[in-house]
Amino acid sequence: MYAFWTQERAQYQLAFDGLQAIFQPDLSLMVAKEEQTPRLEGLRKLAEIQLNEFFQGVPTEESIPAESLEAAQSVYRVYQNNVAKIARDMRVNMVTEVESIYKQYLKLLFYLQNIPMIGQWDEQRRLLEKTIKTSQIANNKVLAILPKWKDLQSAFADNNIGWSEDEETLLKKLFLEGILPDDSFTSYLPEAGKDLVKDVEIVQYLLKNYLLKHPIMTAYFEEKDLNWHVNKDVIKSLSTKTFKVEALEDLSLQALAIQWDEDKLFFEELFDYCVKEDKSLTTWVNDQTKNWDSERLATSDLIILKMAVAEMIKFPSIPVKVSINEYIEVAKNYSTPKSGPFINGILDVVSVKLIGEKIIQKSGRGLIDIASK
Repeated sequence: MYAFWTQERAQYQLAFDGLQAIFQPDLSLMVAKEEQTPRLEGLRKLAEIQLNEFFQGVPTEESIPAESLEAAQSVYRVYQNNVAKIARDMRVNMVTEVESIYKQYLKLLFYLQNIPMIGQWDEQRRLLEKTIKTSQIANNKVLAILPKWKDLQSAFADNNIGWSEDEETLLKKLFLEGILPDDSFTSYLPEAGKDLVKDVEIVQYLLKNYLLKHPIMTAYFEEKDLNWHVNKDVIKSLSTKTFKVEALEDLSLQALAIQWDEDKLFFEELFDYCVKEDKSLTTWVNDQTKNWDSERLATSDLIILKMAVAEMIKFPSIPVKVSINEYIEVAKNYSTPKSGPFINGILDVVSVKLIGEKIIQKSGRGLIDIASK
């Protein structure tokens, strides 16, 4: 939503810039630029007034010159078309980016599956230079079963999980610079496959300290994913749970969410409502923040407030207090240090007002805390 509203504001400004471009003097005329300017400036100002009325949804009964009206209508149509396209693209990208987290999780499992191959490559590369038998990592019972795990291999196929030559080189570099010099890894090798508990522990160790944490991998993921600093915690949770087992038959792929289809629908409906009802949401929020210095209000706070109000109205089964608490957490993570208490105070007042006006109407589970309002 932050990205959408940022781009919407840019389109808003471009609409006024468009009027400026329309009412530039025509240098091909046999009339001096200075003589054209006063009339064009007057037409532009009238067009700006009309354009503002379009944005505010305020009907006007005053007539203005056709040139001004047509100019305002033209740039406003461009604005509407561009914002509609931005919303469509954002809606798709929003879901795609969340689902990409699952693909990154699978990618980690794919890297793990190929560590025995890297160990074999390393041993052959070194020949008799060292006595360390890195090929012994293939004896690890957890790593050995990954290529035979049908659900995992199907997930790889369904999500086109593989690797490029550059990624293979990356994993080899990680192995040589990070894993191979690690005493915990080399001391484990002679014991690989002899104790399932130790096999599981080394897999968890490699995941935590190398695939998820080593600077080589961190730099790689940050380059591929602008949201890696946020997504990594989810991916870490999914991969850690995968290998938190006491027996090989306990291995199972983790779902992105318990009910992803429902979550996805929630994301899409909330996004659509925020876009469609932006004027109303802005009015309700501004009514409670009008006494605040606009320069002191973080843009992210205003967006969080509008999203919270949208959720309260759009989803009758979600208790008001649940929504408020969730958006307080969002504010703590994505806005300023003081945003939590601010969001809490504003939403509490807005929710009471909108409940009283029957704009927020709850049902079922959503009624849990409504009596206190």
